[in-house]
Amino acid sequence: MAIAGPALAQESADYPPSCDASRITPADVDRAHTVFLSGKQFLEESNYDKAISYFKDAYSIDCSRHAMLPIIATAYERKGDKAEAVRALEEYVRRAPGAPDHDVIERRIKNLKDQLARDQPPPAAPAPSPTVIAPTAPPPAPPPVESTASTGLPPAPPAPAGGHTAAPWVITAIGGVAAVGGVILLGVGSGDVSTADGQCPDRQCRSQSAVDTGNRGRSLMNGGGILLGGGLVVAAAGVLWHFLEKPGNHDAAARATGPRVDALAGPGYAAISLRGSF
Repeated sequence: MAIAGPALAQESADYPPSCDASRITPADVDRAHTVFLSGKQFLEESNYDKAISYFKDAYSIDCSRHAMLPIIATAYERKGDKAEAVRALEEYVRRAPGAPDHDVIERRIKNLKDQLARDQPPPAAPAPSPTVIAPTAPPPAPPPVESTASTGLPPAPPAPAGGHTAAPWVITAIGGVAAVGGVILLGVGSGDVSTADGQCPDRQCRSQSAVDTGNRGRSLMNGGGILLGGGLVVAAAGVLWHFLEKPGNHDAAARATGPRVDALAGPGYAAISLRGSF
């Protein structure tokens, strides 16, 4: 039972002290080799904890077999524990300084240490200092509004809004409509006169209806001429009014036409005046 299934020792980073091969009996060599083969089987099955335990047991049985240390390091490396793998290899270099694979082991140690350095997380960046926001100055206070009660004077009226009135355009539109009506009457009357002239050659009318048509046409033409001339005059007057009118005059005129009462008060006197224009 000691050869076929050695008890699993608790995994430890410590290794048995080195011993001389003369102290190891052939039976110990055979038993250590059997335990080593069992650990190799576990290593091939990726059961790294059991493989490391068996390899250490084999090294404890034959403590002169320092070549077990690189094998233990391989099991640690496959397990992912590179630090213990480096420790096992450095222990091998100390215990077997004249081994022929010394250079290979040194390069292996260097590669594992480089991997450990790359695997280490970067140092944490210092926490940024909190940003201090300086208080902003309050906006300047608005200038004080002078009270009308303290001065005794009424507040100034708002400035009158400028602009032209609509009255000139209304007059212009009326004149335009009248002129258009005059043109229509002229056209209708001219047509009636032409019809009457066609029925009365050489102004000899034998038909009363032709005479009536001619008279009506002449009346329409006279009225149309008057309406056209008057409409054009009215329209021209409206346009002239618009261009001669000053913006804002209508507001001043509206204020001037009504009566105005001014009240003034001051220390020791009072006055009331009534002004107006008609």
